[in-house]
Amino acid sequence: MKVTAKIGAIEFVGNEVRVAMVKTGRSLPQVLDLQTRTAVYEAPEDRVPAFARALNDALDALRSNPATYVLCVPCNMTVVRALDIPFKGLARVSKAVPFEIEPHLAFPLEELLLDFNVIRESGSTTEVLAVGARKNHLEEQLAILQLAGVEAELAGVDVAGLTSLWLATQKNVKGLRAVLHVRDDSSMLAITHNRALAYFRHLYFGVDALQTDPRRAAREIQNTLRAFMAKWRSDMEFSSLAVTGCSLTVDETEVFEEILSMPVTTTVLMDALKKSRSCTVDRSANFWEAAIGVGFSAGGGGLGFNLMKEAQQAQGAIRAVVAHLMFTACLALLFLLGCAWYYHEGRLRNETLIEQAHDELNFLEGEIEKMAAEGLGADVKVSVFSDPTLLDLLKELTEKLPRGSFHISEIKVNPPDARGGWINIAGSANSAAEFNTAFERLKESSMFRFTEDTNIRLQGEKTTFRLRAFRPEDEIDEL
Repeated sequence: MKVTAKIGAIEFVGNEVRVAMVKTGRSLPQVLDLQTRTAVYEAPEDRVPAFARALNDALDALRSNPATYVLCVPCNMTVVRALDIPFKGLARVSKAVPFEIEPHLAFPLEELLLDFNVIRESGSTTEVLAVGARKNHLEEQLAILQLAGVEAELAGVDVAGLTSLWLATQKNVKGLRAVLHVRDDSSMLAITHNRALAYFRHLYFGVDALQTDPRRAAREIQNTLRAFMAKWRSDMEFSSLAVTGCSLTVDETEVFEEILSMPVTTTVLMDALKKSRSCTVDRSANFWEAAIGVGFSAGGGGLGFNLMKEAQQAQGAIRAVVAHLMFTACLALLFLLGCAWYYHEGRLRNETLIEQAHDELNFLEGEIEKMAAEGLGADVKVSVFSDPTLLDLLKELTEKLPRGSFHISEIKVNPPDARGGWINIAGSANSAAEFNTAFERLKESSMFRFTEDTNIRLQGEKTTFRLRAFRPEDEIDEL
C-alpha cells in the first residue's frame, strides 16, 4: 500500500553523507531536496562525531523537515540466501526463515538483522529471498544517527531501492528480468521474478572498470546468471539485460550482447523522476538513486526490506506501553471526578435498554411461534437470523481486499448445516505476496474465521485463490 509522505533517506558512501528527501504516494517518487556533505576528520576515533556533524549540516540545509527518516544500507554489508520453505502461509513462513538460514551462517543467528520477501509459491513450497546484515556492521551508522538525534524508521538495502525504482519505470515486469545497477566503485546485479526480488549479488567493478574492460564485466554477469539458472526450477529465460547508472557505447553494448546472447538496454533512473527546481542533481553513476529508491520503498512503492524490523517491534512495544500508562493515568483523574454522575446516568440508560430488550425478545418469540405454526418447524436454528447481511460481508471484504489488487469472482453463502464452510470466496490477486498480506488482515475480521489451507494457483500474471469462511462460533470442518 502506497503512503503519501515526505521521507528523508540517508546514505553513507565513503566519507560522504547523502540525504535525499522524496515525496511518495504515486507511481514514482517526487524528489524534493538533495543534500550531501563530506565528513572531515584526522584520527579514527573522530570518525563518528565527524559524520554526525556532516549529517546535521545536511539536515539543516533541507528546505523542509521530512515526516520520517530511513537508512540506506549497502548490499556488500549483507548476506543473501534463496530458501525453499516446505509450506505456505506468511505467518508460518516468517517463523521458519530464521531457522532455515541459520545453517548458512558463519556466526550466531542472534547477531543477524533479518528480513525476507516471497519470490513465488510452487506446490506446497514457498520460495523466499532472505536478506540479513550482521549487527556489528551497522553499529557505526546507527551510532552516527543517534549522535545526530535522528531515529530511522527503516533500514533498507541499496540494491532493493534501486530495483524498486527501476521496476516502477517498467511497463512489463512479467517473468525473469535482470538489471545491472552501476555505481562509481561497484555494481549490483539484481534478478526479479514478476515484482519480487529473486536474487542479487554485489560485483566489484564500478563504472570506470566496466568501461575499461567491458568483456570482463560481461563474463562476470554471465557467470552469475548461469549460477542462478542452475538452481531455478523453471524453463524461463532472461529476455534482456537492463543497465542503470551509465550509458554504454555502441562497442560496449555489442560486447555485452555478444557474450550474454541477449539485448542490452541502458537507462538513467533520475531522468524518469519529477524533481524540484532547487535540486542539484549529480550525474555520476546512480549517485542519488539508491537513497531515493529506499525512500520510495519505505512509502510502499516497491521491495520493502527492513533490517531493523525485529528491533523496532520490541522498542515499539515499550513505547506503546509507556504512552498507554501515561494516558490511562490522566483518564483516571477525570473518571474519579465524574464517577457518581456517570454511574447514575448509566443505571438509567441500562434500565431503559433492558426494557427495550425484553420487548424485542417477546416480539421475536411471538414471530417464531407464528412461523412454526405456519409450517416452518420448531427445529430451525434461530442463530441464522443473527448473521451479518450480505452488504456487511461485502463491505468487510472490500476493506480487507482492496480494489485494484484483488478481483472477487464468486461469493457463495451456504445453508447453516452445509459442510465446507459458511461462505466460499473465489477470486484473483496481482501476486501471491499481496494475497498473503491481505489474507492475514482478513483473518483478523470478527465476522468469520478461515482455515489455514488456502487454495492458491498461478494463472498467467494473476494469483487465483479460493477461501472457506466459517462463522466465529462454528466448528471448522476440515474436508
